Amino acid sequence: MDIERWKMENSGPRMLFRRPKHTCPDPALDALLVSPAMMVDPYPIYRRLREEQPVFWSDAWNAWVVSRFADVAESLKDKENLSNENRQALLFSGLTDDERQSLCPLRHYFAQKDVIGSDPPDHTRMRALVQKAFSPKTVNALEPKIRAMAEAMIGGAVKSGRFDFVHEVAHPLPVMLIAEMLGAPVEDRHLFKKWSSDILAFQGTGQTTFGPAMTSQKSLVEMFAYMNALIDDRRKTPREDLITALALAEEGGQGFSRDELLATCNTILTAGHETTTNLMGNLLHQLLLNPGQWAALRANPALIAPAIEEALRYEAPKQRNFRRIKKAHTFAGVEFGENEMVFQVIGAANRDPANVADPETFNIHRPKIDHLSFGYGIHFCLGASLARMEARIVLETLLKHLPDAKLVPGSMEWQERVQFRGPGRLLIEG
Repeated sequence: MDIERWKMENSGPRMLFRRPKHTCPDPALDALLVSPAMMVDPYPIYRRLREEQPVFWSDAWNAWVVSRFADVAESLKDKENLSNENRQALLFSGLTDDERQSLCPLRHYFAQKDVIGSDPPDHTRMRALVQKAFSPKTVNALEPKIRAMAEAMIGGAVKSGRFDFVHEVAHPLPVMLIAEMLGAPVEDRHLFKKWSSDILAFQGTGQTTFGPAMTSQKSLVEMFAYMNALIDDRRKTPREDLITALALAEEGGQGFSRDELLATCNTILTAGHETTTNLMGNLLHQLLLNPGQWAALRANPALIAPAIEEALRYEAPKQRNFRRIKKAHTFAGVEFGENEMVFQVIGAANRDPANVADPETFNIHRPKIDHLSFGYGIHFCLGASLARMEARIVLETLLKHLPDAKLVPGSMEWQERVQFRGPGRLLIEG
């Protein structure tokens, strides 16, 4: 799509999405959804949502909020009534016309379809194209590379005696891996972390503010200019990297349009490392908060896999997902209106006592660990196996180099992100 034509067609006073008219049934609970407590410990708030308002209209988020496991799972797999297409447009509906006009590039690119922001049949086509890059064979072939990266990062960090696990390992490893998979030169890979953080910064509720959205737009435009040059280069001179595979991919004679390809690259970057970074940080944090379970893991490495799943359940790396309601319908006795937004609170669903016993306890010995942290239904995360592999290899490497790891008291800080949950700082020592 030509962006200048898109600007003209979407710059008038007509609003694509109507602003819903609902009455919030519990303003005090609603205020908690945007309180500082949500950054530190959202789980008491989630408990109130599940028990008191399981399907809740939030004025603060300008959306419906669904929090019980069964309801979240049902809505995640509902492709008939809920849509991923152009859902980001809902986030801009509360801005002024001038602000929306200033954000035309950001709105344009989030209006494009990609492997996440699409419905069948486009989603089916694009997922088939991207899935080739995340096949079991391709992911397994990355293990030596990931292990070498983990060895270099952790082996170097432990020499100092005390180090920030997030800064030294959990942040750089996933973003460097994705940048390398995409085919970015080593000297440019630091850019990808900044771009990803900025692009995601304005998301998380239905109430977008202009400042963070402009920051997102600046980084998105920078990243797409970079990726456009990379795509052009790979079309002329193919290489063994993900950009080449996507740029040349075809499925039933239909590849990606340029806008679809750029949007998909953005999705692979942001989804490919944000959740993995948080998974690693949450996993190590909880294990070291529970020394008995760290000792059990050290004695029996077979517990690494269930430890990863329990970390995914207990501290969902991505706390919430959202969909656009494409058809008015009744959900759990509540009337959802067309072009309203619904947030599925994965962090609340994963701790639903109706689905798991003793949900507030971190326990790697659970006989069954069930969670929604990688989604559910047709949008189940394509990179789930890669994220699990990265977490496993990092944990194996850490156990090798620092078997007596301990948290430095008082050093842990949560990152201030409304949509994601993970440590922003995590000092450990031997």
